[in-house]
Amino acid sequence: MSPRWEVAPRLLSGSLLATVTSISRLKGGRLRRVASLVLIGLGIFTLALGAVLRFYVYPELAVVPLDQKTESVAEGVARVFYPKELVVKEAQLTATRKVESNRTRPEVESGGNVMVWDQGLLVTDGDNQIVSALEHQVCLDRRTNMALDKCSEQYVTDNKEGPTPDDKAVHQEGLNYKFPFGTEAKDYPYFDTTMRKASTARYEGTEQLGGLEVYKFVQQITPVKLRDQEVPGQLVNSTAPSVMAGRYYQNTRTMWVEPVSGIIVKGSEKQRQMLIGPDGKEGTVLLDGTLTFNDKTVKESTERATEAHDKLKLISSTGPVVLGSLGVVMLLGGILLGVSGRRKAARHIA
Repeated sequence: MSPRWEVAPRLLSGSLLATVTSISRLKGGRLRRVASLVLIGLGIFTLALGAVLRFYVYPELAVVPLDQKTESVAEGVARVFYPKELVVKEAQLTATRKVESNRTRPEVESGGNVMVWDQGLLVTDGDNQIVSALEHQVCLDRRTNMALDKCSEQYVTDNKEGPTPDDKAVHQEGLNYKFPFGTEAKDYPYFDTTMRKASTARYEGTEQLGGLEVYKFVQQITPVKLRDQEVPGQLVNSTAPSVMAGRYYQNTRTMWVEPVSGIIVKGSEKQRQMLIGPDGKEGTVLLDGTLTFNDKTVKESTERATEAHDKLKLISSTGPVVLGSLGVVMLLGGILLGVSGRRKAARHIA
């Protein structure tokens, strides 16, 4: 809670107490009784309003808008295999990820809990050559951002011709592109589009980033086979013209998350892909490098997270706390004023 909101209840309390004291000095029991009832009524109303903000308004507003549209850019230097030349070269890579809501799917309804996101990821080098491209469509819960497995169509594909039956059969699970509102300091399952399944993103502590308190999560993916593919033998230290080799993938994904909104403010991936030959030995490295959100993306993400954080905190804690404090003061003030009036009336009768 910001300092100004910490001071506000005390200022309001002091003003109300001064008002109660002034009223209690007035002559006329009837006026005191009316003032007492008014303060009690206002106190109850203010307490109820605070409860409504916390338990009704907040759940209604803590949902991802159906018109979601974001873009993030990650950059870094990596070793890249170029298949046309059969060489590995160092390159400056740019990974552009675009995420946009798809409102054409039957599961998406205004006021509903389901959203569908279309994601496109394009990785290019310094010469604007495409290193990789991927598309992902997924159904998500608007509050938790967890994948919903049962949907009319979902897929992950790197096929230029569009998703295949196998691409559509991928089991969608875990968090996708965002964490839940009210992210907790605990581990979460997070979906990896390259591996095509979720693994654990472990909570590793709290940090400060751009003036925001963020939770740091690290997803460690140990080498896993993606598929078998036929490659020239020279790529896996074989004298054969071509052999079947395994394509393996590993990654260390680090995400810094603003916990109130669940927005990923910064992300970084230390990724490696390589070929393993029939002899079980590592051959050519296909990709090896670290890509991190650029400054522009971090700045824009921080601004979005700050705005969402302030709005959600206002209705979930700051507003209810201020209204609750104000309500208690008015309620107690009304009760004290009423008791004081009865005591004066009793002394007058005696």
